[in-house]
Amino acid sequence: MVLALGSLAGCGGGDGKASADAGGTPTAAAEPANGPGDYRPPTDLCPKLDFGPLTAAVAPADGSPKGQRTGADPAEGSGAACLQGFGTTGTGANGRSVVYCTAWKDVATAIKQYEYVLSSASKQAQDSVAQVSGLGGGAFRYESAEEAAFPSDLRLVVRDSNLGCEVQVQSLTLLTGQQVTAAWPAMTETVRTLLPKLRS
Repeated sequence: MVLALGSLAGCGGGDGKASADAGGTPTAAAEPANGPGDYRPPTDLCPKLDFGPLTAAVAPADGSPKGQRTGADPAEGSGAACLQGFGTTGTGANGRSVVYCTAWKDVATAIKQYEYVLSSASKQAQDSVAQVSGLGGGAFRYESAEEAAFPSDLRLVVRDSNLGCEVQVQSLTLLTGQQVTAAWPAMTETVRTLLPKLRS
């Protein structure tokens, strides 16, 4: 199966951890909401992303990553997305990882968007939404039940200053417990190494 970017949208708000452990109820991080923030809108994520930890955790990469610009209202926020297909060698892609990052016009807008995504996540989550510590100004993760096409749909949302990023790992077949356990820290590492590369 060929996976394409399709209609990627900018991550809603804190779009997408010191460790793989997470617990407690997520809340928006308290910080000054002044100023435009530390990030300019990213235009091309793929060259800055290392999907190695994710493909090692879930499945080998299938093909090259594909990028796309995002943001319907550049005055409010705009950014980019990058998709990497993965699957078992010789069978074609049976899943994908997508990273979305949006730089909002200021920190206050980024916090507002993060809070919106957080409130929506509790309605979409299969189980609970877990706070992720030590990553950006605020982060949480959950397994989404929103996309029926993907029996496994892991999501990590992080906000740092005026930037929101989301990492998704979506599989057409149900991931094993071992794959899910390995995917969470790999998703965290993907964002952790990306953020410094996007700072203005």
